[in-house]
Amino acid sequence: MPSGLIDKEDLPIIEAFKGDKLNLISPVTLRENLAYIFTLIGLTRLPDKIELEVIEDFIRSTYPFFTIQEMRIAFKMAVQGKFDCNIEHYEKFSPKYISGIMNAYKSKANQVRKNIPPPPEQPVKQLTEQEIVDFTKQDWINGKRQDFNRVFNADKVFKILLKQGKLTFTKDQILETINLVREDNIYRLNKMHPLDAKKFSQEIRSEDFIELQCKKLALVKYFESLSN
Repeated sequence: MPSGLIDKEDLPIIEAFKGDKLNLISPVTLRENLAYIFTLIGLTRLPDKIELEVIEDFIRSTYPFFTIQEMRIAFKMAVQGKFDCNIEHYEKFSPKYISGIMNAYKSKANQVRKNIPPPPEQPVKQLTEQEIVDFTKQDWINGKRQDFNRVFNADKVFKILLKQGKLTFTKDQILETINLVREDNIYRLNKMHPLDAKKFSQEIRSEDFIELQCKKLALVKYFESLSN
């Protein structure tokens, strides 16, 4: 069967996946369900107390993440002849007998899981322009507020504020911003390790890099003016 197609008879198995894990159910619940299974397979010589304790421990430790509902379905399907396994118990409900049926069920369950279609992807929430601006502003205001180079998503936020008319610059302000950026770059360059300085000196030769730095500094000035 192609992946993603669910057979009607597999629906109970899918529902059983959501049931109660074998390592978490109470001893009373486990024994009640074992009584159902004993009746289902026609077991007349019931396990004694010691045998039952061994059986319960084996089930919990070997199949901890299977559910009790899956275990019921496994034995029911085995009795119905839907698995290629031996269902003759010879009046002994042993761990070996349990394994034969549960392993056959495991193969079936794995196939069913593969055929379960993935849940639909949740639509990604599209942020409004104001939410984008507010996120960057809060990131700066709530941070250390020391290095304008750390302003997040500067290019997009700058364009939004420019479009909204909240950022305006005179020629002198633009030149002042460029000079401040260049002075800060020289200061940073002189404090860097030689290898870092070499890389940074190459970056600040790029006009695009300097332009982005100027946008970041302009945003910092704008954010600080709002917080005063």
